[in-house]
Amino acid sequence: MGTISTTKLAGLSIIFGPIICLAAYFYQQLVIFADVEWTVAASWASLAAENSTAVAITAIIIPIGIFMLVHGLQFVANEIRANGNGAALAAYSVPLIMFGWIGISLSCGIYIAGANFPEPATQAAAAFLAATGILNIVGVLQSLGFLFIFLAMSSRDDYNSMFAKVAALVAIVAFVVNIIGLLNPDSAQTISQIVGLTYLIHTIYAIYIGRLLLNR
Repeated sequence: MGTISTTKLAGLSIIFGPIICLAAYFYQQLVIFADVEWTVAASWASLAAENSTAVAITAIIIPIGIFMLVHGLQFVANEIRANGNGAALAAYSVPLIMFGWIGISLSCGIYIAGANFPEPATQAAAAFLAATGILNIVGVLQSLGFLFIFLAMSSRDDYNSMFAKVAALVAIVAFVVNIIGLLNPDSAQTISQIVGLTYLIHTIYAIYIGRLLLNR
């Protein structure tokens, strides 16, 4: 049986990782928590308990998808670091993106616990508050990681520098919006929609990068 090259594995990961992550994310937002009261932790806990299986499945899929994206971006970052332009920014991006994946994984685990053990209700609600707090700070730091890696890629012709600049601009939007979300919890629903849109744009670019890697 043959083996897959590291370049092709990175390409497949950077294509399919964000796709499956985005699908699970939007399923949570549009189906599981469609009727949630955004600023009421008990409402999140109640809906999660009613849909505990779906919460568990999507909360497993999301960190797997993020891991695949992280693997692909780390491959790109290592290539840039080995070949001149953008090396410093690429190196700076890696720990931020890794921290984002770890934080998202931790939050997803807390979501599963809150959904599977809804009683007492106050503790389940507290679990969702804790997970949300982690996701908020992770969103800020991971946006910075995306910004740095896309800026590094924009300094080279290998990855379509114009597309990379657009992706970097979108990362700035995500960073600012996540900060606003931390300072103004009442805007959580709007923030979630905007962040979802930035994920979608980054997914399109990730697919483009992945195809470049696969075609080498």
